[in-house]
Amino acid sequence: MRDDRKYLLEAFMEAEKSKVEGTYPIGAVIVDSDGIIVSRGRNRVFSESDTTAHAEVDAIRNAGPAMLDIDNLKFLKKGFTLYTTCEPCPMCTCTILLSFSIARVVWAANDPEMGAMRKFKAGPHFQERFDKISYEAAPYRDLELRQREMLSDWYGQRGYSNSHWQNSSN
Repeated sequence: MRDDRKYLLEAFMEAEKSKVEGTYPIGAVIVDSDGIIVSRGRNRVFSESDTTAHAEVDAIRNAGPAMLDIDNLKFLKKGFTLYTTCEPCPMCTCTILLSFSIARVVWAANDPEMGAMRKFKAGPHFQERFDKISYEAAPYRDLELRQREMLSDWYGQRGYSNSHWQNSSN
């Protein structure tokens, strides 16, 4: 699986940083076709007081120089892979779609509540764009359990005892 596990573990390093910063423990990395990490991102919602600072968006923002030809005002279509510890939410899924540079997405844990990549890809909207993006959903059970535990702990520390991370194995 193209070193998917290796890059998911890199994304988990970012998730650990988010955890230390006191925000959602979700991380992401973007990798080029040569296997080089071109950017890293992590959830910064509470550490930066920014509701849009999700891990995938952070990674895409940090990959701007690799995704854009600023001199000619064009998108560079590079065929990057985005690795994230959690299935992208609606905002992140659309950001991936509009980056025009990500051809593949791999995530560690499915999110039956807020995950949107699988739902959006099923259509019917923007199919011509979604058809250009493939995904691998939760290919490693141990990494899915790791992400689920991190999010369950995060919610539990805030007094939530009934989040879908604590009560679901999907």
